[in-house]
Amino acid sequence: MKKAKQLISVILVMVLVISSPISTAAIKAADQKAVTGTVAEIQKYGNLTIDIKPSKLYEAGYELGDILKVTVGEKTLSIPFCTSYSDVDTGSLVVRDSKEEDLLIVAINMGNFATTYGVNKGDTVTFSLGEKQGYLSEYLLRQLTRTNNREDYATDSIFANFRSITTTGIKPGVLYRSSNPSNNELGRAAYADRLTEAVGVKTVLNLADSDSIIKEHMSASDYKSEYYKNLFEKGQVAALNMTVDISGKDFQEKLVKGLRFMANHEAPYLVHCTEGKDRAGYVSAVLECLMGATYDEVIKDYMLTYENYYHVVRGSEQYNSIAKSNIITSLTTVMCGYEKDKDISKENLSKAAENYLKRIGLTEEEIKSLKAGLSVDSVYKTPKMSGKVVEIEKYGHTSTDIKIKDFYNAGFKAGDMVTAIFDNGFVLEAPFLDGYYVDNGKPLVRAYKGHTNIALCINYGKLFEVADVKVGDKVTIMLTKKEGYLTEYEIRKLERTNNRKDYSSDKVFANFRNMTMGNLEKGVLYRSSSPINNELGRAAYADKLEKKAKVKTIVNLADSDANIKNYEKAADFKSPYYKSLYKKGQVLPLNMGLSYKSDDFKDSVIEGLKFMSKNPAPYLFHCTEGKDRTGFYGALLGAFMKGTKEEIVADYMQSYVNYYHVKKGTKQYKLISEDVLAMLKYIAKTDNLDKVDLSKAAVNYMREGKMTTAEIKALRKNLSTSVKK
Repeated sequence: MKKAKQLISVILVMVLVISSPISTAAIKAADQKAVTGTVAEIQKYGNLTIDIKPSKLYEAGYELGDILKVTVGEKTLSIPFCTSYSDVDTGSLVVRDSKEEDLLIVAINMGNFATTYGVNKGDTVTFSLGEKQGYLSEYLLRQLTRTNNREDYATDSIFANFRSITTTGIKPGVLYRSSNPSNNELGRAAYADRLTEAVGVKTVLNLADSDSIIKEHMSASDYKSEYYKNLFEKGQVAALNMTVDISGKDFQEKLVKGLRFMANHEAPYLVHCTEGKDRAGYVSAVLECLMGATYDEVIKDYMLTYENYYHVVRGSEQYNSIAKSNIITSLTTVMCGYEKDKDISKENLSKAAENYLKRIGLTEEEIKSLKAGLSVDSVYKTPKMSGKVVEIEKYGHTSTDIKIKDFYNAGFKAGDMVTAIFDNGFVLEAPFLDGYYVDNGKPLVRAYKGHTNIALCINYGKLFEVADVKVGDKVTIMLTKKEGYLTEYEIRKLERTNNRKDYSSDKVFANFRNMTMGNLEKGVLYRSSSPINNELGRAAYADKLEKKAKVKTIVNLADSDANIKNYEKAADFKSPYYKSLYKKGQVLPLNMGLSYKSDDFKDSVIEGLKFMSKNPAPYLFHCTEGKDRTGFYGALLGAFMKGTKEEIVADYMQSYVNYYHVKKGTKQYKLISEDVLAMLKYIAKTDNLDKVDLSKAAVNYMREGKMTTAEIKALRKNLSTSVKK
């Protein structure tokens, strides 16, 4: 561990050398003289803002990770120089370079510095060196970054940090926690509000805001939280405006007020602050402990916020460090009343929480009433159906034991909006559909035609990983908005037949075509439905067409070797040309999933491209329908060969024209084409494709996947050279 931390320190030093305002040479040359300023302002929570900029410390030779001696009046304190409150333990001191505001701040994390040390505006503050790099290893472990862009998160609930608390003693659907559904400074309010409405929250503890602040939020031009507004106007929101000093009198008095409010109102309850991380994290933990949660359950729920926001890996050194320095310290010192290093893992946390609540002002009867409210049965809207996960499907979807026919009989209809709550607390609002009629990356509750059971899915994603669910987990699905997705469903709903007579030609039926955009040579690159898997009745047609095109190399995006061998044994097998190529080693089976943003998908794509670079044209690539995985592969190759955005979209949409008779220029065509545009945005790493060099973006994608320059050149040459007849 010590060696690991030393290595981390070395890495961070390199990073700081690049990012700090002064060079390494300047750092070495600096005497690190004392820097003096005065208190310019005392902020709301008792933090000091100093009248000098953070750059003054850097210019004097100080670095992030140094321990500074800070002298205020007659007191000299040792404080690490960092950028965030979370860089130190709860209750610990920090000197912050607040980069967003370009302010130098002296503070106590979750405490009141000004009150604790008797500091006033105008007081002198002096900074000098305590220990060079004395906090550097710890600083690196705590570096946390997040975005406020919804597209960077797998679901609305993860983005909004919204979940049902389901620790021991609290059933799903009773107590929720989230980021702020009213304050939109993080861009999450509308998402949190929609989920608050979806699960039917009746009572809210707003730990962050006062009544007047909530009214300010409501008057903002970007305010879209109508459900929260309605709850507030009905008196169902307790606006507590708590400080972050969880050990302070203000926090404790307001917590008592909030819990009395909760005890006198109905579930479902929602607890939130701004991020749903610190104040909401502590209050949730206290309630969990009170209701009988284990030590591990409390930590896991608290740290889920860090997994959601910062992608901190569960069980990692960083994960354990954050847990120890935040929630474990808070529960140990504030709730249990022990010294910081006391081990509370074997403590009776329920009793400790009850004693804590009595100490801060709740009576025994009030605690009993609070516990009664939190111990009620799950509160769900109706209709609802509950079941278990019985299978994790090949592409990561979770199939349940809820029968599709029973689901329809319960009152659900395709186009309804529903909300699923798993027994681990994960919340998923999604449309109920009989096909994948959502954008890539969006969730749905699926009643697929020909299937018998309801499944919960993310289109082109792996729900079981996102929701952290496994076979045997329980889930309840409830109606949240009748016909809430009906208009979109009717536009997207696509039906096709597998009858050759319903199509104008073999090529249209088999979705078989030659790609000719950009620098692609005619007769070199083909795409189609599967010429080997006959589940759609198209294999023999695609096989005859590939033979006519004299295809020599095939990239099979859908199947494994075992799949191909099984197809060959089928009674309806009629693909001799494909079989001959497979025997010659001219078919590459990749057995890919559907999530084009996953590392596995990218690895397989690169493997396919390398295979093409080393084998002769003409080429064919396919999946099952030749639509989704094939659509991405075709978009990438089209971009690579300098096809225009319009050409790539037209080629992608040809599958929908062939199969579903979607007409160009219609709203339906435009809506579906957003899928391939999303793929191009992912490849190009931008939301604006107007000025993007798509060919360059495709090359960068290939290089990131470890394709060599020689392989890329060979592939380009193969695709742009006519095939000798």
